[in-house]
Amino acid sequence: MNATAWSPDGKTLLVSSADAFLRAYEVTGKGIKLLSRGALGGNGIPFGLAFSPDGQTVAAGASNQGSIDLLDAKTLKSKKVLSPTQANSSRSLSVVAWSADGKRVFGAGTWANEKGQFTICGWSGDGLGEPSCTPVARNTITALQATPNGGLLYASADPEWGVLGTDGRPRLTVGNSLMDFRNLRSRFRLASDGSALAFRETHPGGTGDAFDLRQLAWVKAGKDWQAPRTMAGRTSMDNWFERQRPMLNGKALNLDSSEWSLSTAVSRDGERIALATNHKLRLYDRSGRELWRTAAPATTWQINLSDDGRWVVAAFSDGTLRWYQAKDGSEQLAFFPHTDGRRWVMWTPAGDFAASPGGENLVGWQVDRGSAQAADFYPVSRFRTDYYRPEVLAEVIGKGGVAAALAAVPATAARPTGSQAILEILPPTVRILSPDALTVTKGGEIKLVVAVRSPEGAPATQLRARVNGQLIALPALSSLRSSRTGNRGESSYEVPVSLPPIDAHILLFAENKHGVSPEAALTVKRPSEPIAKEPTDSPIASAGQPNSAAAAGVDLRPNLYVLAIGISKYQDSSIQLDFAAKDSTDLANFFKTQEGGLYRKVSVRLLTDGKARRDDVLDGLEWIRKELTSRDIAFVFIAGHGVNDSDGTYYFLPQDVNIKALKRTGVIFTEIRNTLVSLPGKALFFIDTCHAGNVLGTGTRSLRMDTTAVVNELSSADNGVIVFAAATGRQYAQESPDWGNGAFTKAILEGLRGQADYNKSGRITHKMLDLYVSERVKALTEGAQSPVTIVPSGVPDFPLVLGKR
Repeated sequence: MNATAWSPDGKTLLVSSADAFLRAYEVTGKGIKLLSRGALGGNGIPFGLAFSPDGQTVAAGASNQGSIDLLDAKTLKSKKVLSPTQANSSRSLSVVAWSADGKRVFGAGTWANEKGQFTICGWSGDGLGEPSCTPVARNTITALQATPNGGLLYASADPEWGVLGTDGRPRLTVGNSLMDFRNLRSRFRLASDGSALAFRETHPGGTGDAFDLRQLAWVKAGKDWQAPRTMAGRTSMDNWFERQRPMLNGKALNLDSSEWSLSTAVSRDGERIALATNHKLRLYDRSGRELWRTAAPATTWQINLSDDGRWVVAAFSDGTLRWYQAKDGSEQLAFFPHTDGRRWVMWTPAGDFAASPGGENLVGWQVDRGSAQAADFYPVSRFRTDYYRPEVLAEVIGKGGVAAALAAVPATAARPTGSQAILEILPPTVRILSPDALTVTKGGEIKLVVAVRSPEGAPATQLRARVNGQLIALPALSSLRSSRTGNRGESSYEVPVSLPPIDAHILLFAENKHGVSPEAALTVKRPSEPIAKEPTDSPIASAGQPNSAAAAGVDLRPNLYVLAIGISKYQDSSIQLDFAAKDSTDLANFFKTQEGGLYRKVSVRLLTDGKARRDDVLDGLEWIRKELTSRDIAFVFIAGHGVNDSDGTYYFLPQDVNIKALKRTGVIFTEIRNTLVSLPGKALFFIDTCHAGNVLGTGTRSLRMDTTAVVNELSSADNGVIVFAAATGRQYAQESPDWGNGAFTKAILEGLRGQADYNKSGRITHKMLDLYVSERVKALTEGAQSPVTIVPSGVPDFPLVLGKR
């Protein structure tokens, strides 16, 4: 059976089969009855099926020809064959759909135009005239579905999906987040020890075409890295691509009946041969003896062997790359790079992980709840405290496996791992029962009915809400009206949430002793009726100020609070910097000039060098926490040195720090976090602490520099802080006398002074600043420094300063 379709009245089921016939069945409570049988007029193999809205005609696509048949729905006799004038016998129109009004019929599949673009062709319902063909995809179109408003949904094998409007033009395209490793054999190059791998094309200004597992960073591929070999020494592989009988030294290797060989690699000495199929990975010796086999998690597109003989590395259709020990085929690492070339996440089979800024939500744990209920999904970000272990993952390749890497990092050796350990530290789940995911209201408050479920022994302790990214006060969970739902361990609550006078994106979270749930989201639309005009470009309404205030002449502009901390001259003479203090001073001075424009008032606390001791920094954090209101904006900038201790905890180094007494004299990240996440207004955090220099000193080699965990925690949806980081992962932030600042601050100042206003709108938003800073810093440092900005889910774009029109 290839496909099925139901008639509009639900009484007839149509089936297409590989035997080249279509069959129509009457379906009743007693069973099914064959009504008619037919074949395509073009003698093709029928595939996709669609009834016309009136139920009189069936459109049938073919898996092996570029035409569509229109058949009588009762007799299944062909009435007309539709085919584009430039039909290609090697291309098919396998999927079909009718428009909602029945006036057009559509077909798609592998049919492509002369440029190789896969297209959707549409004819008038009577099949007269030439079709209009719209290119929409880079791969086979696998499904079509008409929308009630006259549009057309499509899906492709990229994978990708999109929407065509009533005029036949693309209205929306949702692209693929999985890297496609097909046709990459010559670029699938591996470092000799397996520690780095090239697998994608590099782009101008990009982060590199390869990934280094020891640095946990994008890099440029080495010239001596090896692509998969098909012969070495006295060994050669033939007949291996899309074949069921690959040949090793002229001898066929036996595969299972459903297996097709897709990739192979011969070791440097010719003694080992790796073979990848659609179902398995296999390793042979040169005589053809199978040494091991293991199930593939998805179709295997590429495979390679490290020249040191220790690693088999494979690329799969699920977008992952995985490292297997050559000695026994055991998986040690999985790596998922996002198609944006920036975000990534890597993990071990037990769940230890490392991730780029913004990469923690790309994968997660699925917890099944039985056949009658949907599974829960928890992004790995929910388990950051227990499982974020970049120091372990960076050691796996060099040490030869996960067990040896864990042994080299004693702090993690005794920690329980795996699925059972995850079940013991689950946060709650929360979902919104009503209103629907999209609702319209005029009021200043909305009542949500939410369902909260917690694991046994860890009940939910509170609910949190963020509206357009800002923290909203909610009643205590114990004070809310509640009742049991039909699901085990789940209770429903009525939760009032205050709304601003503009469209609002609500994120709701539940918390227990283990952590915070994944968010439940609701979008609230405001009526389109005219409302009182608010000050131009003011990022107000998130504060929920009534429009009547504007009408009454009340100044609705927010206040800006700036805490700028920069330390160049440390008490410890071995860790001096050149421009950190100047960076913070220049930014503070710039923001002072913004008072009276976008902001009603600008308050600045500048802490540099001797005025940035530990107590001064803590006082500054307390100051901004006390001063900020829900309608204000906080800008916190720190420049200087920062380190992670042996437990991975981040410390900002104040001017009077003693590296050998870090816990007592450093500013622990918790102090910064607690301040920023509790602020009632909008919060932006700029961190420039990854500077080169002899920070570690004698006897402190366990310290390192990595701000990734800081960035990811602050910018998570439940914390709601917009984070600008000067560098990613373990990069160094650079400064130079030629710039007069650090590269990061120079780019920020240029952007805020107008360079980021690409479209000359007269304002610079945080997204515009992100774009400018990202490209400018890479240009200044010739790609050595890659700043990153992470904006939490639910936070809209808003202006930071007004520029010159």
